[in-house]
Amino acid sequence: MIEFFIKEFQKIIDTTCSLSRYARPRPYRNAFVRFRKCSIQDFDLRRKVLEDVGLNAFMFPASLIPGCDLLSDSGTTTMTMEQLSQILLGDEAYGSNEGYFELKDQIEKTFGPEWKGLDKTQDNLFIFHQGRAAEHALFTLLREEMESTGVKPIDVVIPSNSHFDTTEANIENNRMVPINLPCQEHLDHDESFPFRGNIDIESLSKLLKAKGDKVPIIYLTITNNTAGGQPVSMANIKKVHELATAYKVPFFIDASRFAENAWFIKQKEDGYKYKTIEQVVYEMFSYCDGFHASFKKDGMVNIGGGIVLKQHGLFLKKYPHFPGKLNDHQILTEGHPTYGGLAGRDLKGLVQGLKTVVKEQYLKYRIEQVERFGRKLVEYNIPIIKPIGGHAVYIDMDKFFNNEAKDEDFKGVAFNALMMIAGHRLCELGIYAFGKYRDSKEIPPSPRVNYVRAAVPRLVYEDHDLFTLAEPIKCLYKNRDKIPGVEVVYGRELPLRHFKSRFKFKV
Repeated sequence: MIEFFIKEFQKIIDTTCSLSRYARPRPYRNAFVRFRKCSIQDFDLRRKVLEDVGLNAFMFPASLIPGCDLLSDSGTTTMTMEQLSQILLGDEAYGSNEGYFELKDQIEKTFGPEWKGLDKTQDNLFIFHQGRAAEHALFTLLREEMESTGVKPIDVVIPSNSHFDTTEANIENNRMVPINLPCQEHLDHDESFPFRGNIDIESLSKLLKAKGDKVPIIYLTITNNTAGGQPVSMANIKKVHELATAYKVPFFIDASRFAENAWFIKQKEDGYKYKTIEQVVYEMFSYCDGFHASFKKDGMVNIGGGIVLKQHGLFLKKYPHFPGKLNDHQILTEGHPTYGGLAGRDLKGLVQGLKTVVKEQYLKYRIEQVERFGRKLVEYNIPIIKPIGGHAVYIDMDKFFNNEAKDEDFKGVAFNALMMIAGHRLCELGIYAFGKYRDSKEIPPSPRVNYVRAAVPRLVYEDHDLFTLAEPIKCLYKNRDKIPGVEVVYGRELPLRHFKSRFKFKV
């Protein structure tokens, strides 16, 4: 079967395509280019290497991807000339470097005056080398806070619109319970509803009424990555704030893609059409008590993460010793709090990235490019999650295979492996990534998600590149009955198993 698809992929490459029409120029121009190290026609080489790494997308060498590498939009941004100029000006002092103070000022300018550090004896910005390290610190210390009040970790519940894989893993690693409460419109696959990333307010209210004293924070991810990159409405954010205030539970936002979420609010929610992105962002963050971010997304840099606490917010009122504990954690694991595991040049680049990401000309092109790519797949009848999200297009594997594929065949993994042979890399975020294997039984995620994500890096590819990716997807869809399942050779029972597992095609 693999030979069949290689021949089909070769036919695609040999096809002479008609010229596309474009009416609007890009809001940027290329300053640097990098040539590929391998040819799109090296199918046999990619097949051999793919078999050597057990069909694992994370283990496949990036240098052997001649097409689009859409494994992640995290840390894969092409930085601007302005960012690169700031990197050259980086201050590499060990403590209290120049970039640290510039970043503190920029946090206030980007997220609003309420995020200014007011208490000179206690900081409110905590820098980490990436978002995952910040998550680890946040949930480890929250578990300790709850234990100090006599609450056992297993009784602690952290609700969200949908926890992402590493978020959920960090919560579970601390023996707490992550709860996903996506809105009913998302569960009903209501494609007409523009904010399918919302949390279900009724379910959240019931949970807080029943277990409010066991809920250390409410955690809202904007945009909702697990649910298909779907945005969260301002009305939903405001209602979460009202519930959090009523039950005295701090409200935290995962702000990794905050600017993209603000763009959707401006475009699709009543009352925001004439507001600037900065005004929308200010309002969004006026409702929460703290936020966590992987700056590798909407920070537009290749490394960095952080936690920011509102100094007059409910979080610090409830956990007044948290900043000191976070500082101790930083020193033990990241370095001095004024650089948090980052070089001074990284901080400078991040400051410039936070300035760029809220520019409307950037956001318009960024999100509309992802939408154009999604529309191309729809043109080819590929089942995707709609409305199309801001950072990625999600292919629905259940619908792709007409709901006929067995879960144990992990056809999403097989689809992704064949795409790597074609020269492109995506990411399975479905029943393997979010499922679990317990007591010799496969347990799919609940609520069920079964997607392959095509995450578009910022400022890296042009429409032409993304449209070439659509062609092998069209080929696989046409011949989906020929796509073999995969067998798990190693790692089925492990946590975060999709990062580590090995597979082979079923014969």
